[in-house]
This record gives sequence, C-alpha cells and structure tokens, in this order.
Amino acid sequence: MLYKVQSDLKKLPAGFSIKGEIPKPLPVCPSDAPVKQFNVVAMDYAGMKFNAKAPESIEVDFERRILMTNAEAKIYALEEDTAKVAGGAHPMPLTLRVNSGDCVKVHLKNKMKDSKASFSAIGLAFDPKDSMGANVGNNPGDQTVAPGAEREYTYYADPFNGETTSLVWDWGNVMTNPRNGLFGAVVVGPKGSKYRDPKTGADLSTKNAWAADVIIDRSVPGNEMRANYRDVALFFQDEDNIIGTSFMPYVQNVAGLTGVNYRSEPYKFREEQGCSLGKVFQPCKADKPEDPATPLIEAHAGDPVRIHVLGVSNEQNGMFSVEKHEWPIEPFMRGADLISVVEFSGSETIDAFLPSAGGMYRLPGDYVYSNQRLPYSQSGQWGYVRVLPSGDTRLLPLAGASAGTKSAEVEQPVAHAIPVAAK
Repeated sequence: MLYKVQSDLKKLPAGFSIKGEIPKPLPVCPSDAPVKQFNVVAMDYAGMKFNAKAPESIEVDFERRILMTNAEAKIYALEEDTAKVAGGAHPMPLTLRVNSGDCVKVHLKNKMKDSKASFSAIGLAFDPKDSMGANVGNNPGDQTVAPGAEREYTYYADPFNGETTSLVWDWGNVMTNPRNGLFGAVVVGPKGSKYRDPKTGADLSTKNAWAADVIIDRSVPGNEMRANYRDVALFFQDEDNIIGTSFMPYVQNVAGLTGVNYRSEPYKFREEQGCSLGKVFQPCKADKPEDPATPLIEAHAGDPVRIHVLGVSNEQNGMFSVEKHEWPIEPFMRGADLISVVEFSGSETIDAFLPSAGGMYRLPGDYVYSNQRLPYSQSGQWGYVRVLPSGDTRLLPLAGASAGTKSAEVEQPVAHAIPVAAK
C-alpha cells in the first residue's frame, strides 16, 4: 500500500473518495478514546520448569521425550512484576485487559541478553509503519528493539472489531522466541468494564491477569442486560511435528515442549506419582490430594465463564473441550447451535463462552478441560474447571458487583443455558 500519489500508478476513476483524492490517514486512536498504558519487559527466564515436581524430561516412545523444562525460556512481564519474577515466581503468560474503544499504548523494554524483541498485537488496529511489531517490506525504520533498548507501540481496540482477543507475538526472532515463551494476549472486554481478582477483589485493570472477573458497566448503552462473568485465557503450545504423520514406525505420544500457560501435567508423570490410568484425573494420593500443575479455572455454579483459547506456538491443530459443558458457536447470536468441542490452530484464538458453570443443571464439582486430541492431553494439556457451590466464600460472587456508579443497585441478570435442541 502506497502512502502518496505515484507517477506510474493511475488513480481509480471513481469510488474511493467523493473528491477523487487519496484520503488523508487518520490517527490510530480517536482523540477522545480512553488511554491504557502498559510498561512491558521482554526478559530471559532460563530453566523454566513446566512442573516443579516432575523431572526435566519424560521418555514417551522411540527415545523421544516430553520436555518439562525450557532451558532457553523467555517471557513478557509487566515492569512492576520483574522483581517478583526474577526472584523465582513462576510466571503466567502476559495477559493485558482493555475495553472496546480503548487506546492501548505498550512501552516495551528489551532486557534479554542476546535477542531482539518486539510487541505485535496483530488483532488490534494499528499503523503498520509504526506498531506492527515486525519489519515488513518497505515500511520505514526498525520496529524491533535491540537488547537494552526500548520503544512504544500504539493500538486501538476498535469497537468495529468487537470484543476480540489478540495474540501477542515477538517478531524480534519469530523463529525461536515464541516457542520459548515470548507470547501473550490482549483481551478486549465490553466498554466501561472493570476487572477484579476473583478471590480478593483487587483491581486487575492494569495488571497481568490470566484470570479475572469482568464487571460490566450497565450504564453504558447496550450493556443494560449483560451479566458479569468469569474470564480466563489458556495458552496452548506444542512442537511435535511427527505425531499424526506418515512416519514409520507410527508414534502414539507427543514429545517436545508441550503445555498450557507454561505448565504441564503428563499422564506418565502422574502414573509415577501413583495414579492408575483409570484414575488419572483424580488425586494420585487420596490422603494428600493435589491439583495438577496446569491452570485451575474456578467459578460458582451457574456463573457465565468465558475461556479464551490461544494457539501460541503449535506444530498441529488442537481440539478444545470442557467436560459436560456446551457453549454457543457464536456467543452473542440468539439461537446459535451449541458445541462441546472446537478446533484451534497455531496463532489462532477462539472463545468458549460457557453460559453456566456446572452445565445447564449447575452442578458443582471438578470438570476436565483438555486438548481432545488424546496424545496432547496425555502429554500434559489438561486441567480442572472447579465449579463451587453458589455462595462458596472461596470466590467473590458475581451478583451485585458493579463497574459504574449509575448501576450500583442493578441486580445481576440471570443467565440461562438452554440447548437449541430443547427449544
């Protein structure tokens, strides 16, 4: 795309503008758009363990191994969190939360030792000459950041695109850095929303939060009947390029670095902990039950739960599912068909918007989410959706919470899940 008239390229006869002129470019963000500023650091995190209790690798077949430690790990982190992460805290992938209509400014510092870095949120609106995060064609300048340097990227959560989820990738070294963990997401929520910690109630609006309660401002036109909901982001990665191909002998297990949110819980590891294959999803030690290392999704029975599934660095497609749950194939389309499993590919983001935690009958209990391609689940891509009884004090209730002063006394709309086949 050219930015000015070229002598060797004729104008179109009509249709591209009323005056027959090339329109002047508009700023990325409207002048009245609320601005959200995030200070982000790209940093090394060598020796990241995907499961603190597992060995560094687990042999699966034909001398191939699941990697449980990423020796060359790299992450995005908010600058305010770098000291905590450097002190050994196990990080979650960077998950920034903004609202539809927000102007998003990301100031990136590259604290990696050897590699260039960048920040590319391709699912948002941006100026490709400034904030694509990748050096492409004749675009001027260098959009990557050298070690020790810094720069700013500007994006717009355009309401035209709706409540979307943008994968964040590094293009400083796209061949290896995303594989090693340099990925994240920008999750766009409803206009005017606030984001809180589901347990403490702390404000997460400018934090790195893979899990948050979305508190709707029902004073915003269009939000009057929308319900608050639980919101989580799951980042799936794998790198086995042999499984499922015509390679002899046929392999039945996934090898390499495989996980969800830098975490993994392989079946073989659980077998070594005392779990039989028939009880692999139950605590391996009845007298000392422990949850898997993978992210734990929690909600009260009947809560709406929105799960953002991201294929962040993948050799093959995956199949996401939540046991005993269905969700509409189009979240905001009345009468949309309900599905219980959905395919996702590398660099793709999908939404599973569960209308009711615990299914249509709102039954408390632990449910398994997983990659439904069994070899990937076996290699660690599974975890729990823990549905607590309504009123359980381990989580704050969604009902009654308000983002706007005008809706402080508005009751939480009741969310019902009715299968299309039952209508």
